[in-house]
Amino acid sequence: MQHKSEIMKYTININHELKLIEYKHSGIIYAEDIGEAWKEFLALHEFTNLKYNLLSDYRNGKFQFQPELVKEIVNYMEKIEMIVRGKKQALIVDDPLSVAESMLFKNDVYKKVGFIVHVFSTENSALSWLCK
Repeated sequence: MQHKSEIMKYTININHELKLIEYKHSGIIYAEDIGEAWKEFLALHEFTNLKYNLLSDYRNGKFQFQPELVKEIVNYMEKIEMIVRGKKQALIVDDPLSVAESMLFKNDVYKKVGFIVHVFSTENSALSWLCK
């Protein structure tokens, strides 16, 4: 199953073998784009009920929002805590500012809702962590 957006440059695939939701997003990435992708994740039975983990690949992408917005994203995550608590998300990021924002998110979201997020620079390391 694959979703493509004409407006946003992302794809979402379900990997049943690895029990992962694979999300790839390149280009300029706005907070609204991430919000739209999360709406799709929350509509997926595999993500909400089967507890599939999330692989978010932002290589060749650049977050285009202020670091303060990370707090708003974490506040949103509190509303879906029952879905994300104990779930893992690997973020693959190669833009320095995006790495910094990802690290802020990683720390805050774990403290507030128990969503286990790690930041990686390669797909192999992300998959190794997600699948262990």
